[in-house]
Amino acid sequence: MSSSPKQSLFHWFLGFYFRLLCILAVDLVVTLINGQVLGLAIQYQKPTATLIGMGVVLLLFFFLFSIIDRLTKFVLKMTVDIGNFLVFRKTAVLLILCGISYGIYMLYYHTWFGVWPKIKIESFF
Repeated sequence: MSSSPKQSLFHWFLGFYFRLLCILAVDLVVTLINGQVLGLAIQYQKPTATLIGMGVVLLLFFFLFSIIDRLTKFVLKMTVDIGNFLVFRKTAVLLILCGISYGIYMLYYHTWFGVWPKIKIESFF
């Protein structure tokens, strides 16, 4: 691993961007849990459903915050190791991150509005 300033800045950016994606993914899971808790209110009394939902969210955040940092370091190491074999490493990594961002966007849209977004490719041209 080289210690050039550009590569260090790129690694910092990758770590920062991946953490943002992890935060969005965790929030998406919490949003889905909120929907499930609202469904539990039909089967259980609302105070019981609220306690169950709070417990699940606390467990989720407790474990995921410790995992996010380790996962970020692992992904960065893998990116550097695999990137040594690719010619357009930075471009490929950025395209992958854009794809993941788009996937999270689609999941948020579906979670919040209950439908998949209608995207017309001809509107881009």
